[in-house]
Amino acid sequence: MTEAQQTWREPDADLIRRAMSRLGDLQHRRVFYEKLENPLWVDALDREGVFDSPPELVVNEDGTAHSAPWPEGSYLIRMASSVPGPVARILHRTCTSTNPYVRQLILRAAMALPPDHAAPFAKPLAQYLEEGSLAHAREVVDLAERLAESGHRKAAMRLLQGAFRPRAGEEAPGLGGKRTVKTGLERYWFEDGLPDAVRILVAVQPEKALTTVVSWLEAFMTASGEYVPGRLYDLSHIWRPSIAPHEQNQGSEELGDALIDAVRDLGVGDVLGGRDVVDVVEVFERNGQPLSQRIALHVLAVTSPDTDAARDVGFERLLMPALMDSDYRHEYARLARAILPLASEEQVEAWGGVFDAGPHLDDEKLAEAAEHWKLEGETLEDSKVRYREVWRLKLLSAIGRDSLPPRYVDELASLEERYGVMDHAEFPSYSTSWVGPTSPVTEEDLMSYGVAELIEYLRTWRPGRPKPWDPSKEGLARALQAVVAKRSEEFSAAAAAFANLEPTYVRALFSGLSDALKNGEPVVWDELLVLAASVAVREDDGSEVSGSMDEDLVWRFAQRSMAALIEQGTRESGYGIPAPQLVRAVDALEPLVSHADPTVEHEERYGGSNMDPLTLSLNTTRPAAMRALIRVAARVKEIAEEEQAADASEEVVSRVLALVDARLQPEKDPSLAEAAAIGEGFGRLVWVDRGWTIERLSLLLSADAFGDVIGSTALATYQPSRVLLEVLSPWARTVLERVARGEDIVAGWRRDRGPVEVLGDHLMMLRLWDAIPPDDELLTLYFEQAPVEARAKVLGHLGWLLGRSDDVPEGPLRRAMDFLDARVDRVRRGDTDPQELDGFYWWARSAKFPPQWWLPRLEEAVRAPGFNPRGMLGEVLEENASLAPASVARILEQLLIHGRNEPFGRYDLIEHAPGILAIAYESGDGDAVAAADRVMDLLGRAGHVEIGDEVSARRQRE
Repeated sequence: MTEAQQTWREPDADLIRRAMSRLGDLQHRRVFYEKLENPLWVDALDREGVFDSPPELVVNEDGTAHSAPWPEGSYLIRMASSVPGPVARILHRTCTSTNPYVRQLILRAAMALPPDHAAPFAKPLAQYLEEGSLAHAREVVDLAERLAESGHRKAAMRLLQGAFRPRAGEEAPGLGGKRTVKTGLERYWFEDGLPDAVRILVAVQPEKALTTVVSWLEAFMTASGEYVPGRLYDLSHIWRPSIAPHEQNQGSEELGDALIDAVRDLGVGDVLGGRDVVDVVEVFERNGQPLSQRIALHVLAVTSPDTDAARDVGFERLLMPALMDSDYRHEYARLARAILPLASEEQVEAWGGVFDAGPHLDDEKLAEAAEHWKLEGETLEDSKVRYREVWRLKLLSAIGRDSLPPRYVDELASLEERYGVMDHAEFPSYSTSWVGPTSPVTEEDLMSYGVAELIEYLRTWRPGRPKPWDPSKEGLARALQAVVAKRSEEFSAAAAAFANLEPTYVRALFSGLSDALKNGEPVVWDELLVLAASVAVREDDGSEVSGSMDEDLVWRFAQRSMAALIEQGTRESGYGIPAPQLVRAVDALEPLVSHADPTVEHEERYGGSNMDPLTLSLNTTRPAAMRALIRVAARVKEIAEEEQAADASEEVVSRVLALVDARLQPEKDPSLAEAAAIGEGFGRLVWVDRGWTIERLSLLLSADAFGDVIGSTALATYQPSRVLLEVLSPWARTVLERVARGEDIVAGWRRDRGPVEVLGDHLMMLRLWDAIPPDDELLTLYFEQAPVEARAKVLGHLGWLLGRSDDVPEGPLRRAMDFLDARVDRVRRGDTDPQELDGFYWWARSAKFPPQWWLPRLEEAVRAPGFNPRGMLGEVLEENASLAPASVARILEQLLIHGRNEPFGRYDLIEHAPGILAIAYESGDGDAVAAADRVMDLLGRAGHVEIGDEVSARRQRE
C-alpha cells in the first residue's frame, strides 16, 4: 500500500448503504463516482453488489441500439493501478457484456493494470475485436507490446491475431458486388498499427513473424474472394500490378496493400538479416497463392545482388515455365533483370531453352488463344505463329535489352520491327491518365504560322486513328483559340477567310476573339461581322447530336460562340463594336433568334431539375442570341445618350424590340431558357424603352412559369433598383398572392435563396437606402403575405450582409433598427409569428448595432421554440455579458432549453457558458444569479458535471 493509500479509510457497510440511497439518476451517479478517489471503496462496493449488473446494450424500437454509460466502471478504471487485484477480479465477471461502452472500459482497465493482471483479458479482448466492438481502439497494439515485453507472449499474439487477421464479411449488394473483409481494427487504425504489430511479432517470435503476417495476407485474399483455393489464380495483378511501390498500383485495396507492403519488407529484411533464403521463399510459396509467389520473386530480385543464395534460388524460379505467365510478368522481369546479366553461359542456355519452349500452353489452349486473337483473313496456324511471337516480344520487352543475352537483343529488335515497340510490357495492362483533347501541332508551332498558312493547315489536316489520346480536331481547335487570343487583330481582320472551314475551327476563332476582348486586345470588326452573318444562316435543326466529341458535327456551337462574341463586343468601349456597325451585329443575330436550339425535347432532358433556366440559357443558341441582342440595344442607347450615333439608334432599338416581341406574340416561346435570357436583360429593356416594356408586362410577367422565370431572373441578376421594382410590382403582388395560396414560383436561377426571398432582399435594401418609405405598399404586403420562413430568412440575410459590410452609414443602420423594432412590436402584440425573428442572431453578430439595443430584442427572439443560432452566439454573448448579465444568462437558458437536439450549437454555448455564468454570479444581480443557477442545473442534468468547477475557475481569474 502506498503512502497516499494509507491515509484512506475503508468505508463501513452503513456508509455504503447511505451513499447508495442518495444516488438517484445517472447524472448523480456520474458525479459521485467521478469524485470518488478512495480505492478502499472498491471491495466495499463490490460486497454490496454495486458492480454486479453493468448496463447491457439498449435496443430501440426502430432497431437501432445505443450504449448506456457505466459510471461505476469508470471508477474501477481509475482505481486499477491502486488496487489491481480487486479491479481485475470484478471486471472478469463483466467480460460477457455486449455493451460496447463496458468493453471499452475493460480495454482501458487492461491498459492500466499491471501486465500479470492484464494478460487474462487478452482472450475476451480478442473476441471483442473479432466482433467489431473495438474497431477504433488503436491502444490494443500498445497493450500487446506491454504484454510481449513482460513475457506474456501468448496473450500478445492473441490480441494481434484478433486485431489484424482478416475475416470474411458480407457480400456487397448489386451485380458484381465484392465480398467485404473485416478486421478487428477499422481500416485506418489497421494501416496505422500494422507496422507496430509486425515489429512486436519480430520481437516476440522472430522465426515465425513472417509466417504470421503471410497468413494474414493469405486470409485476406481468401476472405475477399480475390483468390479461390484450388484454382491457382487470383486478381491481385489487377489492383496491385507491382509488388514494389509503383504509380500503377491502384490503392483500392487498403487492407491488401498494407499487408503486401508488410510481408514484402519483412521478407527482404529476413533475407538481408541472414535468414536462409530457401526458408523465406518456402514461407511465401507454401500457400500456392500467385500473389505470395510474386512477393517471393520480388524478394529474390531485391536480395540477389547481395547474396549468392538468393541469386541461386532466383535463377531456379526463372526456369519455372509457369512463372513466365503474364500474371507474374512484372516481378519475373525484375528478377530476370537482376540475374540474367550475371548468369553463366550454361545458365543462359538453360533459361533460353525454357523461354524458347514458350508460351507454355498445351495444344488445345494454344489453339483457343490463337482462335481468339485471329485477325481477319488469317489462318489458325498463322495466328498461332503470331501469338507465339507476340508472347516472346512481351516478355523480352519486359526484361529489357540492357539485361538480355545478345542473341535475344537481336530477336527483340526483329520483333519490334515487325509488331512495333511495346511500351510498359512488364505490365499485362497499363493504365495512364489522359487530359485531352490533343492537338497535332503545339500552340508554339501554330504561333509561327502565318494566317493563310494556318487556315490551309486547318483545311487539309485530318486525324488518324480514332483513339481518345490521339490528335483530334477539337485539340487543334483549342490550340487555335489560344493563338487567336494572342493575335486577335490579325485574325479578326482575316475572319472572312474562315467561312469555308469546319464549324469546330470557326467556333474556336470566335471564342479566341472573345478571350482577346476580355484581355483588352484589339479586334477588327468589318470582316468579322461578315463571317458572323454567314455563320448565322448555316443550317442546324437543333436535333440531339451523338457520336464523336472530337469535332463539332453541327453549327450551333459556332453560332453560340458568335453570339457570345457580339455580346462581349457590346461591353467593351475600346475595341468593342463601333457604333455604325451595331446594326450589322443585329443582322448577324437575327436568324439565331428563331433558332431551333433548344428544342422542347432538349429542355425536358437537360432543364428541369438538372439545370436551371438561366444556366441552360448560357448553353443553348436561341437564348444566347436574345441575350446578345438586348445587349446591342442597350449599347445603342448608351451611345445615343452620349450623342455619338443618334441617327442609327432608333432603327437598331426598334429592330431589337421587334425581335424580342416576336418571341412573345402571337405565340410565346415555350423555352424557359429563353425566358431567363429575357429576364437577364429585363432591366436593360426597361432602360432602353420603359413604355414598350410596360405595355408588354402581361406577356413578359405572366402568372406562369415563363413569367416567373423572367421576373425571378431579373431580381436575381440586378442590384436593387426603385425603377426596376416599380415595373416589377404588379408581378410581385401576384407572386405574393400565389405563394399565400400555396403555389410554387419557378426560379430562373436556382440558388440558396428562392424568388420570394430575393424579392424581400430587394425591398429591404431599398428601405435601408431610403428609396422607399417604411409604409411602402409592396413592403407592407410582403411582410403580410410572404411565408414566415421567407420573412425570417430576409431579415437574417440583412443582418448577415450588414455584418460583412464595412463603413455602413448611420442612416441605413438607423432605418434597419427602426424596421426591426416595428417587427418586434408586432411579435409582442401577437400580430405576426415569432419565427420571423429566427435569423436575428446575424444582427447580434454583425457588430454594427449597440448591444444595449440588440440584447433585449434577442431575448425576445430566443423565446420562439424553433430559434436556432447555429453556433453563432456563444462568443458574442460572453463578450457582452457584463453589460446585461441577467439578460445574457436568460438568453443562454432559453437557447439551451430549445437547442437540445443541436449538438454543434450546444457546443458553442457550453464552451462560452462558464464565462457568462461567472459574470452573472460576480454581478451580484439577483435576477442574473437566479438565471445562472437555472443554467447550472440544466447543464448538470445534461451531464456537464464539471461546469461548477469551470465557473469557479473563471470567477477566480476575473
